[in-house]
Amino acid sequence: MADDWFLLPFELKLQRAHARALLAAGILSEGELADLRDGLARLEEQYTDCECPESDAEDLHTWVESELVELAGQAGRKIHTARSRNDQVATLLKLYAIDAGARLSRATGKLVRTCCIRAKDWAHMVFPVQTHCQFAAPGTVGFWVLRYAAAFERLGDQLESCLTQWRRYCPLGSGAVAGSSIPIDRTIQAAELGFDGPSLNALDSTGTRDECLQLLSSATQAALHLQSFATDVIAFSQTPFGWTVYPAGFGTGSSMMPNKANPDAMELLRGQCCDIMAAHAQAVLLLKGLPSGYNRDLQCIKPLLHRAIDNILGLCSMADAFLQELDFDTARLADSLKLGDISATLRMEEQVLQGTPLRDAHRAVAVTPASGDSCDSALHSVDAYQTAGSASPAETLRIADELLQRVRV
Repeated sequence: MADDWFLLPFELKLQRAHARALLAAGILSEGELADLRDGLARLEEQYTDCECPESDAEDLHTWVESELVELAGQAGRKIHTARSRNDQVATLLKLYAIDAGARLSRATGKLVRTCCIRAKDWAHMVFPVQTHCQFAAPGTVGFWVLRYAAAFERLGDQLESCLTQWRRYCPLGSGAVAGSSIPIDRTIQAAELGFDGPSLNALDSTGTRDECLQLLSSATQAALHLQSFATDVIAFSQTPFGWTVYPAGFGTGSSMMPNKANPDAMELLRGQCCDIMAAHAQAVLLLKGLPSGYNRDLQCIKPLLHRAIDNILGLCSMADAFLQELDFDTARLADSLKLGDISATLRMEEQVLQGTPLRDAHRAVAVTPASGDSCDSALHSVDAYQTAGSASPAETLRIADELLQRVRV
């Protein structure tokens, strides 16, 4: 039962919805409905935010039912009419996915907001942006962190789209596999639980976990972006670069080497993200090749999903707190602008604007050594970018403001 306990708030909500449908079907009386409501209220008051109690019950559903028998008598014995644990758990996991997806959307929205605020702080802080881990072109630190704002904003939009889809169809009332001969009005259940209507096929409803897989996929995308962010910061903090002013509270020294300052939080962030990706891969394998109908394999997805969502929400929170304290050493950034002739592309494009064909300008710049003022050129050339979404400080500020207006937290 411990693996199910996180679903208790949704289980109590489900019981109330099903009781309303049983009343409408003539299975429960008004008095029995009142007894069930009182019993559910007592369970909610006693057990919400508590540790899972010791019990021999097979799962959360049987435990709640046995408690309702104790608290509501005959009504408790009727509560399981026209349903199965199969449609119960499918509904609970969908309710959990909706709640967790909304929480993840808010967490990514908070990251978007923090990234945009820092992008504005760092919009004029010039440094080399890279391709293939090579210095490639002049950009700004604000432009770099705005890359993560754009990524998390896109993920938030994806989650909102998923939430709309998940709220369409309610599995409750599908029964074990094929519905019930008792005329339960499934639209009552759906409305009570916040769905648009009942699901379309009982066989599909009880044997699939699409929303769990989609939620884990979104969590995996968040983890991939967080890993990239962590890897960037670790690279920027290396001794040869020394670009960051790394927050002391997110690192440690070495137990042996007094000269070391290690980016522990970012390394742990990068490592912990692997658990999210592994959970997604394991869920895919759990669902791979299952026949139609409920199969006990589906039980394994519950703890997997719960741990992964708790983990990704914690990692998003840590990354957000880290970003608020991160800063950069402008002198070290300026030193790096002298390397890699990073203004070469902009010099080539300047020739193109003067009428030189691109390929001729490309060859000319490639064989012309960088001048001694290349650092000064790099400092000022970021203002030359003209395209939307470019590394221009003005464009970084514009996009940051636009995202701040749209962000959901």
